[in-house]
Amino acid sequence: MLLPTILTLLLTPATEPDKPSFGRDILPVLSDFCFPCHGPDARARKGDLRLDTAADALRQESPVIVPGKPAESELLRRLGESDRSKVMPPPKFGKKPSLAQVQALERWIAAGATWGRHWSLEPPKKAALPAVKPWGHQPWDAFILARLEREGMAASPEASRATLLRRVSLDLTGLPPTANDLAVFLADQRPDAYERQVDRLLASPRFGERMAWDWLDAARYADSNGYQGDSERTMWPWRDWVTSAFNRNLPYDQFTIWQIAGDLLPNATREQKLATGFLRNHMINGEGGRIPEENRVDYVFDMAETVGTLWLGLTFNCCRCHDHKFDPISNKDYYRLFAFFNRTVVDGSGGNPQTPPVLDAPTPDQEGERERLTLELAQLHSRLEMLEKSLAPKLDNKTENEAGAVLKKALNERGAKELLTVRLALNKHDPAYGKALDERDRLKAAREANERIIPRVMVMADLEKYRDTFLLKTGLYNQPGDKVTAGTPSALPPLATGQPVNRLGLARWLLTAENPLTSRVTVNRFWTQFFGMGLVKTPEDFGTQGERPVHPELLDWLAVDFRESGWDVKRLVRSMVTSATYRQSSVLTPALLDKDPDNRLLARGPRHRLPAWMLRDQALSVSGLLVGKAGGRPVHPYQPEGIWEEATFGNKKYSQDKGDALYRRTIYTFWRRIVGPAEIFDNAPRQVCSVKVYRTNTPLHALLTLNDPTFVESARTLAQRVLLEKGDDVAHLQSMASRVLARPLGPDEKRVLTAALLRARQQFATSPADAEKLLAVGESERDEEIPAVEHAAWTSLAQVLLNLDETLCKE
Repeated sequence: MLLPTILTLLLTPATEPDKPSFGRDILPVLSDFCFPCHGPDARARKGDLRLDTAADALRQESPVIVPGKPAESELLRRLGESDRSKVMPPPKFGKKPSLAQVQALERWIAAGATWGRHWSLEPPKKAALPAVKPWGHQPWDAFILARLEREGMAASPEASRATLLRRVSLDLTGLPPTANDLAVFLADQRPDAYERQVDRLLASPRFGERMAWDWLDAARYADSNGYQGDSERTMWPWRDWVTSAFNRNLPYDQFTIWQIAGDLLPNATREQKLATGFLRNHMINGEGGRIPEENRVDYVFDMAETVGTLWLGLTFNCCRCHDHKFDPISNKDYYRLFAFFNRTVVDGSGGNPQTPPVLDAPTPDQEGERERLTLELAQLHSRLEMLEKSLAPKLDNKTENEAGAVLKKALNERGAKELLTVRLALNKHDPAYGKALDERDRLKAAREANERIIPRVMVMADLEKYRDTFLLKTGLYNQPGDKVTAGTPSALPPLATGQPVNRLGLARWLLTAENPLTSRVTVNRFWTQFFGMGLVKTPEDFGTQGERPVHPELLDWLAVDFRESGWDVKRLVRSMVTSATYRQSSVLTPALLDKDPDNRLLARGPRHRLPAWMLRDQALSVSGLLVGKAGGRPVHPYQPEGIWEEATFGNKKYSQDKGDALYRRTIYTFWRRIVGPAEIFDNAPRQVCSVKVYRTNTPLHALLTLNDPTFVESARTLAQRVLLEKGDDVAHLQSMASRVLARPLGPDEKRVLTAALLRARQQFATSPADAEKLLAVGESERDEEIPAVEHAAWTSLAQVLLNLDETLCKE
């Protein structure tokens, strides 16, 4: 029976591979190997051959692709050419398509060479949910399970409740759960206990602070201008607006429109105007000899490219000088987008960090003081007018000649000499007049002092008569080419009929159902925030050089659902963190490591190192040092000496704050543009828009988490907090672990940590000076009733816990 079986196998044709998809299988190959020389960029195009459009690639004259006839297609012949002078891509290109890619091209041509568009340019559609066994807490979990089943894989079990609580607390607030949070959650046996915790975290004011961080990176927020001068600016009221917007769950469409065009809305509110500070977060160059128009054009470049990255996920900056080499974005498309922002009243002169237009953004106390002083001045002004009216008739003729002319002038219009003349004339009849003038001077000085400290946020406003916009040759401000008008990229839908051709029309266009990018790009960024990597791992590039989504149906389903929900951010976030996909254990088994090392198929929960800002906030929180005050001027916590001075040639000197300011959340730390906060070692530099995930893990980081004053002081304070509780060593160990790890310790862990504690006690007992030195770190007070040796031993143990891999990572 063996022979017939073999014959059957030999005579049966192999299973026909799936018909190639243009967007999935063909366009990436053409983009990688053909477009650099035969793509959208006319100036880089060679051989009068274009392969990025159907009309050119399938041309009848001198065809390179003959549908249905691979053997007659010059494209395939050149790819397989043995002659180095004829093979494509040429050897100097440095890479060539794989055999599988060439075979895909061959099958595609044989099947008729059907053309298509890049997947991201097609409007997202909500696909039917796959039919799978019941799994998950969100409908879209079915997409993940169906893919895992196709790959012969299974989902991981749900993480422990303690792990879940810590994971979601860090993700939604940037802070770990408290020991009380953990105890309450573990005791809650209701089936929706986890969902209740999620709702509590979403309602916390800490949610907005956590969500704002990623937006500040993308919006290139900083507290100084950048460049060599790096003057300080007062954009922090805009930062606080972002936090408030996330806390209030401002719909994302409004969040978008207000930041791009809030000033252009009918009867725009103060808040809507404040939101446009987003566009003014760019660097400002005030260096000597700099040409204002060059500055201005740079600022407009920044605005256009930031909007293009954040809402469209396209690399527009490639098109400043030429047509895009890979994507259907032309040089003209770039300057049509540029034209929307080329109407700003900013002229690029000087380095003023409050370059008009600006919006006063007083704190409640400052606004109250302003109103009080204004009212008192008005009342005093009325009193002075009454005094002048009653005293004028008493003036003699000589005095009257010097003073009936000055008195005819309004009080606020008189010069210093005129005020003195009237004062001398009237004061001899009633000294109260002079005293009232003195009080007026005092109130005016107080009001001027108040005005000087009121922060002023740079916001947007357009010229009444728009500037003309031209293509700029090689991106140079003084090399204008053809004139262009504002408009959307040609590969995307146009502005809707009736919409204004300005920033407001552009902002609304970004949010239309016809725009295929905004909802996808936005959902992908939120996914990156909670799962560590996006469904598209290139959040800045949804073009042909970006990654195709591993779960395309899921991305589109979420994108459409987000838009249909009214752009409800908290609803989207809740769906992600309550999903079965998110709630899986993050344990990496050998099988998962072999099959899916990067967890692209999502067969396990997210696990990655926490960002540096979150590590700092976590240390402050578990120690009890964290000051929960929200908003306000940026603060200056601990920082090694000389960093600012070295970066600014001594022009800027760092002055450390005292008291509560040392323990505010990291989002409130002053961000100097040219040298960011010293404790932030893996963050976007905030000089231009950045939506990439910066995640690093090097031994150098241990120098900070073991030695930085914030971390040492946090360990000392945590130790003190635990030692002041009742209980023995084991109870104190568990109390410390509950705060840091948010879980009970196992028997082996208790044994190891107890042994470490005993060693530390012995070490500090033999060297009490070292104990005193350790306990002197940080400015918070120490409880002197705790013996120094005991306190130092527990401090070193707290340092161990704060530096465990489990503590430094989201499990």
